[in-house]
Amino acid sequence: MRLNDLYCKKRSVLLLAVGGLSFSSTPVQAEPVQTVNPVAITTPLVNPGNGVASFHGGFGDSLGPAQYPDTGIEYRRYYWSELEPKEGQFNFALVDEAFAAAARHQPAMNVGLRFMILDGPESGSKIPQWLIDKGIKGDWTTDDKTFAPDLNDPTFIRYAQRLLNTFGARYGKNPELATLDIGIVGAWGEWHNSNFPNLKPLHERYTTEQLNRYVDMHFTAFPDTPKIMLISGEGSLVYAAKKGAGWRADCWGDWRNFGPDWNHMRDDYPQRIEAAQSSWSGFNQVWQKAPVSFEICGHMAEWLSVQRYTREEVQATFDWALAQHASTINLKSTDVPKVYRDIVDKALVKMGYRFRVVSLTHPASVRAGQSLALNSSWSNDGVAPIYLRYTLAWRLQDKRGQTVAQGNAGDDIRQWLPGSQRSGYQLATPRNLAAGQYYLDVGLLDKNGLPRIQLANEGKQDDGWYRLSSVMID
Repeated sequence: MRLNDLYCKKRSVLLLAVGGLSFSSTPVQAEPVQTVNPVAITTPLVNPGNGVASFHGGFGDSLGPAQYPDTGIEYRRYYWSELEPKEGQFNFALVDEAFAAAARHQPAMNVGLRFMILDGPESGSKIPQWLIDKGIKGDWTTDDKTFAPDLNDPTFIRYAQRLLNTFGARYGKNPELATLDIGIVGAWGEWHNSNFPNLKPLHERYTTEQLNRYVDMHFTAFPDTPKIMLISGEGSLVYAAKKGAGWRADCWGDWRNFGPDWNHMRDDYPQRIEAAQSSWSGFNQVWQKAPVSFEICGHMAEWLSVQRYTREEVQATFDWALAQHASTINLKSTDVPKVYRDIVDKALVKMGYRFRVVSLTHPASVRAGQSLALNSSWSNDGVAPIYLRYTLAWRLQDKRGQTVAQGNAGDDIRQWLPGSQRSGYQLATPRNLAAGQYYLDVGLLDKNGLPRIQLANEGKQDDGWYRLSSVMID
């Protein structure tokens, strides 16, 4: 080796050593961070799949917000005779209109569905005549006006499954379908035939295993849709809950609708819930994965004029619904008396899900091309989670309102039960981003990339995103 080469090699080693010592002795300066606490709001929010239902287009067509709370779900029920009036010819337009009505509402609603085969003895048959003509088993009312099909008839079972499969194929993947009632069975799909005096009680006519077949049908046809089972389904209630269904109860709010000595609120619901919990210890937690819903007994105007319920009784009704983690309540799109309205509105502040940003911590500045670390604290101030998937997203906007960076966090907000939640995300910034101040926004987006969930915070922008903070790009 030449002397000059040896000198250069020793000099390089010395410089590396000195450089290493110099780097390790320099203290690392932490990037300054800032924390914001967005202002909360306390009024009711209108969100998809949440709150008081619009029943068959009732909200907006005949009622305004002064008469009826604004709504996040359009609830529809259909008879088989309407859906398939001729064999193999399905009336999709009828259901399409429900989704169109929900989309027209501002903000857009989700949809809830139920399929039915019976009304009352005087109503006429609610299954199509072509199916009766196939010779299926069943019973006519004494006046030969209404046909009640035998739920154990093989032909009826085959065509009922086809009906559900057909509508499941068309609507089961629709991101706006929030709930499907497990129906078909009994009058109005309510799992009883107590209004048919010539028929034995439903649960005496069929075994639990025979009725469970109809639970399975709904799961087969709509595997991805949140489903709800009626509380009076007896053994089929727990069967459905174990498969992943939530539950519902009709005649909610009955304190003396049927007389002074018996009512649903005291003498029916608690016993059914206790029986279900005794049969399966997980029943009281089904609300964590699937919705709980109630339908009013009568109308709220009748609560005032006929039953003469006190405010304390109405308050107890809504408190009970919240204690069961209710997400939706069907008030049948009829006037809410003014004397009860504040009770309803206060309940809506807690009903279902209600997301609020508690705090956001992030660097005060970053260099263009660096990722912006976003650490946020949230609260679900409601009594239930959300059951459809929405995406937690962040964006940077410049002062002209142009989005310069946007990214989706990986949080599954369906797991956000009531209480505190935390989220961390690294938002990448473009390398060529001009220096300056940029606004930091958050949104909960639907599958079309649109912000759909209203937050319990101030700062909502015209496009539905929420402005939380700002950051400097160096």
